[in-house]
Amino acid sequence: MYISLNGKIIKSNMAKVSPLSEAFLYGYGLFETIKVIDGKVYFFREHMKRIKEGSKVLNLEFLYDEDVIYECCLELIEKNELSNGAIRLSYSKNKDKYILLINTRENSYTEESYKNGFKLCFADIKRNPHSPIVYLKSNNYLESILERQRAKDKGFDEAIFFNIYDNVCEGTISNIFFVKNKRIFTPDAKCGILSGILRAKTIEIIRSLGLELNIGEYTRNHIITSDEIFITNSLMDIMPVNSLEDRKFDIEKNYVTRILMKEIKKTYNG
Repeated sequence: MYISLNGKIIKSNMAKVSPLSEAFLYGYGLFETIKVIDGKVYFFREHMKRIKEGSKVLNLEFLYDEDVIYECCLELIEKNELSNGAIRLSYSKNKDKYILLINTRENSYTEESYKNGFKLCFADIKRNPHSPIVYLKSNNYLESILERQRAKDKGFDEAIFFNIYDNVCEGTISNIFFVKNKRIFTPDAKCGILSGILRAKTIEIIRSLGLELNIGEYTRNHIITSDEIFITNSLMDIMPVNSLEDRKFDIEKNYVTRILMKEIKKTYNG
């Protein structure tokens, strides 16, 4: 397996990062996960825009040119013979320098995943919308890791956070949408969510189709009584939900979700 470290392609076992760097000691950095289909990188510019904006918030000087990073991604894809999967780009602090680490991995979502849908539960930990970290795709990911592992241990695929005001936020690795009477709802970013690239693409598609979209603050009752639920992220695109806690959904009848799943695929064919 090859990786890219500060612009140089090397074997992963040759990589060296200082254990005294802020990246290692404090998780001081950001990352992006970018989808690869048939060797092609998708929504690269959108991901780069987000990591640059996050760098400003964390007082990280972004030193690398986008085009250089893009060419590095393509070289890495070729080196690792990756057809369908993901590029993970990490940018972290290392005293007065920075670490740019790029690696590849396979996409774990299969046709079976979409056929069966995901099982969701509610997380125990609550998001704090007053914290700047919740709005960044930062390396401080421990809350999400712990809650997702707890969900997995209970037989679920994903956990959904509330914020400290008991409004629905997001999943540990996803944004959430729900449908009631063919009207689509999703939490407002101010609730304390990371606004995903696929969340934005999905919102664009919903509006282009003339479907009703409501972005606001929603409670447990709003989501648990919905007709359909789906979640999004850059690798899964749109994933139907077959259950939330003990509430079951017939994903064969999730009309709105199916329309959007079909439309999102078109963004990769254009």
